[in-house]
Amino acid sequence: MKFYQLFSMICCLIFGSCALNIEDEEKEEEGNDDSVTQLAWSGETDKFTITSKEGVRLDDPQEAAGTAYLAFPSSTVRNTRWELGVKLTFNPSANNYARFYLSSSTATLSNTLQGYYLQIGGAKDNVALYRQNENVSVLLASGRELMKGNNSPKLYIKVECDDNGYWTFWTRLESENEYTKEKQIRDTSIQSSEYCGIYCVYTKSRCSGFTFHHIQLSGDVETTTDPDGSEEVPGNPDTPDEPDTPEDPDVPSYPEDVRNLLVFNEVMYDNATDGAEYIELYNPSDQMVSIPPFKLLRYVSDESGTTQTTTTAVLEPSDGSQVINVPSHGYVCFTKSVSTLIKKHKVSGETMIETTKFPRINNQGGHLAIVTNEEQPRLIDKCGYSDQIHTDKKRKQGVSLEKKSPELASAFSKNWTSSKNATGGTPGIKNAQE
Repeated sequence: MKFYQLFSMICCLIFGSCALNIEDEEKEEEGNDDSVTQLAWSGETDKFTITSKEGVRLDDPQEAAGTAYLAFPSSTVRNTRWELGVKLTFNPSANNYARFYLSSSTATLSNTLQGYYLQIGGAKDNVALYRQNENVSVLLASGRELMKGNNSPKLYIKVECDDNGYWTFWTRLESENEYTKEKQIRDTSIQSSEYCGIYCVYTKSRCSGFTFHHIQLSGDVETTTDPDGSEEVPGNPDTPDEPDTPEDPDVPSYPEDVRNLLVFNEVMYDNATDGAEYIELYNPSDQMVSIPPFKLLRYVSDESGTTQTTTTAVLEPSDGSQVINVPSHGYVCFTKSVSTLIKKHKVSGETMIETTKFPRINNQGGHLAIVTNEEQPRLIDKCGYSDQIHTDKKRKQGVSLEKKSPELASAFSKNWTSSKNATGGTPGIKNAQE
């Protein structure tokens, strides 16, 4: 054996795995993929097929539209490199896309969580980096539309986070010889993790169209970025990009049927002096709801049944996020002041969204509706509220109206009653009546 060959082998043994060039990657990918079969997968394992030959493939036995996830333990965020391959049998869309969670606070990826993820496809045919804080996703960086017009994209992704919190990701189509550096951005909001994983959103025809392979994590990322964001010095990577503006996000579309997608579950229309008005919505389905901001209408009806809209406001998160996520059988609360509700009602605020456009709700009673923010709005849900619905038929300042059962129709007045909670309401959490 020649000396340089021996030296190379010794270096690999001392310093760990050696970086593969493109040719080496392709040779490895032709064989079995033991990387995925050795991971301790948990979650909706009945919806996936995991083999060393193919990797992890979505294989929903129900052959129906839905969501599916798998997770494996991972406690690393900083100084970490993630690598994976993705194969799709279709061109992704707002109803068919995948997420690879780089970090997550929980193994249940369909629920509220703290973490970072890559979204593969969606409204754009690209790969994008997001941060998720409970049920709110924030776009950090958006890559090129490398899957545009491709009905069976095959791509490879690498992501690194260094010790100073700089995130960098690269993509490569199977037909490309080199990786393309997409973006670099600094974000240190979340510094811990419990799991990594896969999350798929799909229609009936795509219930077996996702495959993930050669998933690898390594902890040998070198820190070459300046923590104070100073100007680039020789040898440093490109100057980090600023986060993409909210005007150019990957925004999901509304589904074809929006009625009862979310339903009213609690209304605080006459708040206490140390409280704030709010509405709480509930997701009655078995799937997470991810939709763009929608409108809240306040309207009145006369004796003839004619309605007149008095207030229209877009319920858009103040942080600029263009995606509203509500987990299955979960809650989301909209208000003008989250901090006020946290202090008043002794809640965590994890399921609350603050919006500066939240309108004043008439204390004398009226009707509320949530509709799509489209040129021709579609009704999602509606309800009525008044002092007469309260338990003792008297004005209840600082006491919300809650549904007895979130599953029953919001327009059914007998399903509403005064909150029994000592603080006067239960914003963003299970009602006191349930």
